[in-house]
Amino acid sequence: MLPDDFFANLVEKVDDVIWAVGYPHLQLEYLNPAAASVFGRPVQAFMEDPRLWLAIVHPDDHHDVAASHDRLLEQGHVERRYRILRPDGEVVWIHDRAWLMREADAEPLRLFGVARDVTHEMAEQQRLSSTLMLHRRFMESAPDPIFLVKVEPDGTFVFRYNNPAHRLQTGIPLEVLRDQTPDTLLDAPQAASVKARYSECVQLKQPIQYEERRALPAGTRDWQIMLVPVEDAAGNVIELAGIARDITLLKAAERKSRGAFESLDQLLQASPVVIYECQPTPELIPIYISSSVERLTGYARSELLGRPAWHAMLHPDDAPLVMDKVKAMLAGEGPIQLNYRLRHREGHYLQVQSEKRLICDEGGHSVKVVGAILDISHSIRLSQRLEKLAQQLPGFIYQYHLTLDGKGCFPYASTSSLEIYGVPPEELAHSDEAAFRKIHPDDQPDVKAAIEMSAETLSPWHCEYRVLHPGGQELWVEGSAAPERLADGSVLWHGYIADVSERKRLQLELQKSEARFRRLATVDMLTGAPNRRHFMQSLDTELSRVKRHGVAACLVMFDADHFKRINDTFGHAAGDEVLKALVIAGREQLRTPDILGRLGGEEFAILLPDTSLDGARGVAERFRRGIAALKVASGDASISLTISLGAVALRAQDSPDSAMERADKTLYAAKASGRDRVCCESDGMGEATIG
Repeated sequence: MLPDDFFANLVEKVDDVIWAVGYPHLQLEYLNPAAASVFGRPVQAFMEDPRLWLAIVHPDDHHDVAASHDRLLEQGHVERRYRILRPDGEVVWIHDRAWLMREADAEPLRLFGVARDVTHEMAEQQRLSSTLMLHRRFMESAPDPIFLVKVEPDGTFVFRYNNPAHRLQTGIPLEVLRDQTPDTLLDAPQAASVKARYSECVQLKQPIQYEERRALPAGTRDWQIMLVPVEDAAGNVIELAGIARDITLLKAAERKSRGAFESLDQLLQASPVVIYECQPTPELIPIYISSSVERLTGYARSELLGRPAWHAMLHPDDAPLVMDKVKAMLAGEGPIQLNYRLRHREGHYLQVQSEKRLICDEGGHSVKVVGAILDISHSIRLSQRLEKLAQQLPGFIYQYHLTLDGKGCFPYASTSSLEIYGVPPEELAHSDEAAFRKIHPDDQPDVKAAIEMSAETLSPWHCEYRVLHPGGQELWVEGSAAPERLADGSVLWHGYIADVSERKRLQLELQKSEARFRRLATVDMLTGAPNRRHFMQSLDTELSRVKRHGVAACLVMFDADHFKRINDTFGHAAGDEVLKALVIAGREQLRTPDILGRLGGEEFAILLPDTSLDGARGVAERFRRGIAALKVASGDASISLTISLGAVALRAQDSPDSAMERADKTLYAAKASGRDRVCCESDGMGEATIG
């Protein structure tokens, strides 16, 4: 049991003002000591003058406080916030909660309450309001479209703002957009897609980026959207902020080159990335999958083909969002890129990146889904560490001021300046020197020139450059800002700077991948020799040189004698080793400009620039003797082989096909004469001679 004086002592020691007033005479019955420090007046002064409390209320709040007395009597409880004036002139904000105590017969007995000094809280609210005004000014002047969406407690999405750039590029005025939902503003399919994206962002509680195609009053456009969730103090998402970029021209070029990409997809079968084709249904049952799947997942192809195994391998937490995107793709909304977790045969999960594309026939009917999967577990672990340091917005918002004498500073910079430049906003507010010292020396002239051009023409500033971060790494950043000329002739920019290092890295990786894919299109994957297509292009180029300059050049065709017998005796794997050995031995006999290509099967050809027919005969004969002495190991056996060769001199009137036809005839003559020999076409008679 607590002592009788426990609560009395407690009330005497708290920092909040505790008061009680008798009714109906409104005589102050109790006021704790905290009132003296809050109001700046002794408690006794209030006890002696019941009207003193109301007298020290700020004149602008006096009426509201007096009126709240009537509400207290009617409702039994009121909360009010008002200002009081201390004797030293200081204004103090008070948050006062009051209750009415009644007697057993319900007649009013006493008024009592708790008052708290909330001056610091109100100052913080005013500071936040000022910051929000800066953000709104940034949005109004930003060159990229920006929009805000309110998230209602029931999950409804309501548009509440779009900036001038958004209104211009979409053709939707603010008064039309405001208070509309996706369902009232867009047609049903577009509304469903938009709500799915918004729900994804709300569920993840982190920024998401995606692409969409929308039919709007300003026309049909493709957009790249960055959607950022805004949370309240309880961690609930109450608003979504969207930043859009018009990528219509880029997507038009992508659609135009779709046919080329499909051909490229077929070449990817030789890639270590897992390539697959699936039935165009939500189950995505694979009809083809590259053998690298076993290295990635631990499962053999035979265990996955024709079975709906992909669903079972998805992490349960990722499955709903992944399947929503798959369904959107199958509905015709375009290719999708996914990051999700995939279960390995041994039980652990891999973080993978996957792209899926729906292939349709000319009638628009779904044919198949093609895609690729890449293990990005290591990259994700690194990005997760960095993500902990990232703010919700990509990059930092700022104002940059440049005076007429060339001195610059950042009147406003968000705390993310530490992530980009490693410099706190307080230091940037006085001078831009610390920021410019972090810019890569090779990029500083371009950055300054872009600023000067923007200041002169008042055109939007946009620049990509490198920053030498104090942490030691080199960052690629992208900055955009809209300038305005001030009354004194100086220029003030409103903009943002974002870290785009990852995008730059991916661009470099894509360039490397494209180079590898171009090589795959010209090289025979078994032997490493140029394939038939590349060889024929080289032959056509050499024929053009023969016609233009009259130089000598020769074409030699050869194949392995009785190659089928080798396959039948030793197996196709041994036959493949024989073909590889032929190419290796041939390259040892040839000069740098000479080209040895595989035409198909065991048939090869050699292009000899600046070589007479006699010279070609000599090259072919040395090659023949070298192959005759060659031994190819196959298990415990050793394979011997011979080749037959036919050589012709290129003529000015030749086409690639006619030259190949003549060389093929001389090769046939060599085989008809007993094989293991060289046959050359006679220069004068067009007849074959045995060499």
